[in-house]
Order: sequence, then structure tokens, then C-alpha cells
Amino acid sequence: MLRRAVLSVSVVVGLVAAAPVPAEPSDPLEPVTDAVAGAAGACDPTDVADCLLPFPNDRFTVADDTTATGLRIDLSPLAMPRNVAGKPIDPTEWNRNDGFSPGSMMLTHVPGLDLAQTWRHVLTDLGAEPGRPILEVPSASLHDDAPIVLVNAETGERHPFWAELDQHPGTPPEDALLIVRPLVNLEEATRYVIGLRDLRGADGTELTPGDAFRAIRDDDADDRYERIFADLAAHADREELYLAWDFTVASAENLAGRALHIRDDAFAGLGDEVLDDLEVAGAAPTITIDYVDTADGNSDRVVHGAVTVPNYLVLPQERVDLGRHHRDGYDVPAVMVPGSRFFYPPGSELPAVNPAAPTMEIPFACAVPTTAVDEDGRVAEPAMPILYGHGLLGQRIEGAYWSGGRHMLVNHNAMNCGVDWIGMAQEDLANVASILGDVSNFASLADRAQQGFLGFLMVGRAMIHPDGFASLPQFQDVEGRPLIDTDELFYDGNSQGGIMGGALTALAPDFTKAVLGVPAMNYSTLLNRSVDWEGAYGEVYYNTYRDPQERQLGFALIQMLWDRAEGNGYAHHMTDDPYPNTPAHQVLLHVAYGDFQVANVAAEVQARTVGAALLPTALADGRHWSVDPAFGLETFAGTLARGSALIYFDSGNAVPPSANLPPGHVGSDPHGHPRGDTLGGVQKERFLRQGLVFDTRHGEPYYTSQCDDEGQPVPCPAPNDAD
Repeated sequence: MLRRAVLSVSVVVGLVAAAPVPAEPSDPLEPVTDAVAGAAGACDPTDVADCLLPFPNDRFTVADDTTATGLRIDLSPLAMPRNVAGKPIDPTEWNRNDGFSPGSMMLTHVPGLDLAQTWRHVLTDLGAEPGRPILEVPSASLHDDAPIVLVNAETGERHPFWAELDQHPGTPPEDALLIVRPLVNLEEATRYVIGLRDLRGADGTELTPGDAFRAIRDDDADDRYERIFADLAAHADREELYLAWDFTVASAENLAGRALHIRDDAFAGLGDEVLDDLEVAGAAPTITIDYVDTADGNSDRVVHGAVTVPNYLVLPQERVDLGRHHRDGYDVPAVMVPGSRFFYPPGSELPAVNPAAPTMEIPFACAVPTTAVDEDGRVAEPAMPILYGHGLLGQRIEGAYWSGGRHMLVNHNAMNCGVDWIGMAQEDLANVASILGDVSNFASLADRAQQGFLGFLMVGRAMIHPDGFASLPQFQDVEGRPLIDTDELFYDGNSQGGIMGGALTALAPDFTKAVLGVPAMNYSTLLNRSVDWEGAYGEVYYNTYRDPQERQLGFALIQMLWDRAEGNGYAHHMTDDPYPNTPAHQVLLHVAYGDFQVANVAAEVQARTVGAALLPTALADGRHWSVDPAFGLETFAGTLARGSALIYFDSGNAVPPSANLPPGHVGSDPHGHPRGDTLGGVQKERFLRQGLVFDTRHGEPYYTSQCDDEGQPVPCPAPNDAD
């Protein structure tokens, strides 16, 4: 199972107190203030529960003809959530955005709302059980009489979603927000309108709108609201609306422009400016070898070193060699300066190389498989080079010494090269703790993570460049021949490596096929649904931000910056609609059914967004929570040629809850099972080498071998339940 960096509450609290103060970016935008109007002027008056509700909301934007959307986010400090010390989140970095997240959770408070009563009529019309959660009946969101309508204002088409009330145990029922989440990501640089109507209380009585919205709807609409009502007219009558608002999704340039810029700039520095031709050009990155671990039975050797890359961060990034090189990896050299921000030259919205500290070293750990070397030390078969992405707040050594990377290393002649996800690596724990104490610091995670993407890409270039790893004796046989097949590079990552790996894939110039193990996207969906968050990390955040409604708003705000650092902000360009100067890609999503750590529903949103096809036979009939498991997805049987796919792996766990709650603790977590599955490994290897997705079970369910009873899965016992 994946080794996770889970801290006790006391340790995390201690880290909050000890965390360094992140450096401010140079030339920041001026924060928005509204001293004349005061707090009321910074709020939307149609939802009095919190200043920022409803959210996201074009009420909190201003016109800006320099952006791709023509808008700029304009959040006031007076409106932002406050921590227990009374400090509001500083909106400076949010106000660089030209719109909201493509995976936005839409939030508002509806006093007395009962979703079962509200959706009863629609579910009855569809032949579904009236009290069933909407997540389980996805077509209900597109029904003519749906009480919630989400409309693409440019096309006039309805957009699918699911709706839920906040069921977190720390939220009193009277404070529960209505949360609307897209079932497929919203289109970039596009305006959406959401309308609520015919909302019902527990006794079935229709709820009446608030005074402010009713006055706007009936008598006092300005030009913005007249446009909102016109956009909704084909789907909902104006006079029946309980509430309506609009918001604009950020552009591709705003979401990914920084990461693309530093990628292109760094590769141009090597002499390669054409990145979509899959040709390795220019020089290899500079490589430093630190030390080599000898064979351990699974690998012939593990090579530790670093690749030098341009530094786009404010703080110098220097490795600290502690002088203790242990196989467990915890004391190997690392980048030890967390919390830094991008360096912005005066007047620029794009980061640049820091002139005071122009380079940094990105450590790697590469395991050369035993299968690549014969008993005489000569090359037997050159290993397939795989960039490996580690799990939650982990380390690069995961793919070399333990966890998911071992299967490909041992069984499929893969050379795994692990790189730290700086921004969300073990060295960033103190900075993560500082963010939990003050969300104002979140941009430091996003900026460092984008620098981390560049580190992965440059290590990848070193892996396949003829003057890179293959030219060094540590990667050669006794006769000086390379042990690496430099023809093609691949990516394999698990958990956080599957989540951040989606963004890396969208940016990648040197690999076109990626396996995303136990993946998903959109941390604002994942957090409440993960046992990783609902523990030490969540407790610190909940103790820091006490208002349960502002906690959910905090998730929504965080996602606007996290989009720069995980697959959610890159998903529309992850596969067959690549960014400029970028090749198209394929992804294989290996999903653990009932995963305790990474919610299945978020993996399915990713699959719909990137165009991945579903293998419907992977789950036995009745195992999926939905009446339509393939909603919004293509399906395939046998072999999928040249496409992306989602494959479920079933270890017998209970159906995941259809609410913002983690799975129950019955049995053990199946999170680590797909990467250790033998036939799953065969499927992964064939996908990487051939670009084809083979049904390795030949139409039978994908029951894993960890916990089965004559072919039928049963929940694995939890560790404390084991005999």
C-alpha cells in the first residue's frame, strides 16, 4: 500500500507555529479595497448567509481588456473568509485570475432546503427512487423540470452536474450549503448561468426567495440580471426563480500560461523550441550524480543525482546534503527551501528566471531493473524509461524502492526515475501547515508545484537525450553500452502522482502516454471525501477556519489557485486537444473501487473531461452507485485502439457514499491494489508500449487478487481486524 505522510494533529499544529513566512512575489497586483462602501459593498446581497455567496459569481469581477475573458477577478479583503485570529485571506493572487475554476463548486445557502423533496418529481419521471441522491441519477440534472439548471451562456445548452448539501459532521444542518458540482469540467473562458427554482422543504412546501433577489427578479433588475434572466428563459421562467447568478470560467492562458511559459523558456535554453514534434533537439540538461545504491534483488542499482534547471522562484533553491544516504530515502539530499513564490519582473504577468539565483537542482532516484543486465554485467534488454510520480506529500524514492513503481520495475523491465513533486513533497510539510493556518499562503504551493512540473520534464529530457543519462557510466553496462531504451519516454504515477500527473501529462513534450493510478482531479471535491484530509490536515483547517460555510468557500477559493498545480486546470488539454507547441497524449486511468483516499466520482469527472472511454465490464452489474455508470462516457469492449480509458479494479469494498464524506472504515483501503494487480500490470505495459488498452480479463469483472473468495471479492480486513 502507498506510504502516506499522515501527521498527528499535534505535529501539524507544531508545524503551523514553526512554518516560515512565504516570500511575497515581486510586483504583486494591488489588493482590491472598498473602503467607501465598506463590507456591504463587497458582498452579493442576494444570499445573506455569507459575503461571498453565491459563489463563484461575476459580481466579484471587473472589466479588463488585457485578459482573454475580458474580466479580472476582483475580490475584496472585506469579503474573504477569516481565520480564528480574524485575518482575512489576502485576495492578491486570486485577483490575477481572469475567471473561476473550470471545476467550480457552486455554492449558496438555501434555508430549509430538502433535496429529496426538491428532486422527487424529476426522479419519479425518470423511474428512479424518489429519495435517491442526484449523483446516482446523473441524467436528472438535464431534465426539463430540474429544479437546478446550469446553462452555458454561449451555446444555450444545459450542463450536467450533481447537487448535494454539505453533510460534513462539523457542519450544523442549518448551516449546510447547497453544493453544485459539474459532472464534466466547464469550458474555459466561458460564461455560465445557474438558476434555482421550485425548491422544497422537508414537508414538501415550496421555499420562497429572499427579499433582495425577489426585488431584482420582479422589479429592479439591472443589465447584468436582465442578461441572466434572458439566458435562462429557454429553461426556466423568470417568475419561478428562487435565485440566479452567473460566473465566467478562467481562460486556458490564465490557468496554464505560467507553466507553459516556463516550460518553453527552459527548453529553449537547451536549444529546443519546437516541442510538438517529439524530436529531441538541443543540449541535454546538466546532470550531477550523487551516489549509487547497489542491487537489492529488484533493481540492479539505484542512481541518485540531480538535474539542473532554471529557477523561476523568488528564493534561492539550494540542495542540502545531510551526508547520510539511507535506502529509505529520508536523509538523501533534497531541495529544502519550501514556501517560495514565482519571480515576476516589474510589469509582467509571467514569471522569469530569478537573476539572483538563476538555477536550481532537481533531485532524482532512478532504479535500473535487474532484467536490463545479464549475469555478466552486460546489457540484456534496454529498460523502458518511466518518469514516476509519488503519492501524497511523499518522495522521489517511492518508485525506486517501494510502492507502485516496483511492479513495473520487477515485472516489465522498466527503469523508474522518481522526482519530488515540489510544492507537495515531504519537504513542503511545513509550508502546507502554514497554509492550513492562513490560506493566503496557498499561492506558494501552486507556484512551487509549477516549478516542480518543469523539474519532471527536464529529468524526462535527460532520460531520453543521447547525451543525458545514457551517456553516463552509472546508466551503462560493463562495456559502456546504455541500459536505457531512449526511443520513447513514459509516465506512471499513483495517488498524488495520478492527480498532479494529469497536469504534467498535458504539459509534456517528451512522453505521449501516461498511466494515472488511483487518479482524480479537483481537490475541492476530494478533500471532504478523503481519509487523508479528514484527520490531521482537516482538523487543523477546521480549527483555524471555524465557520462551516466559509470552510466550503475556502475549498472553492483554494481550487482557483490549485488549478495551476493539478489536473483540474489542465484537463481540457490533457489528451486530444493539446496546448500550442505540445503533442497530443493518451491516459490510462486505473481506479480502485471504493477508494478511501481518492474519490471515484472525481476520477469519473476527469474521464468525461479528457474523453476517456469506460470498460463497463470491469465492475460487475450492480456494483456501481449510478443507475447509468457510463453517463457521459464512451464505452469499449475487447481492445481500445489509440484512445484513453478508465478501468475500475474491485477489491470488494462497499459502495462509496454519495455525499461529501469519506468511505466508511469497513475493511481496508483498496487504494494500493490496482498498481499491484498482475493483469493490471500487463495492461499498463501493453498500453505504454503499444498505445492500446487490452481487456486483460476478457469481459469478466476486474476483481483484484488481494481479497477474494473463489473469484468473488470480499472486503479485506482492516489492519486492526486481521487475525
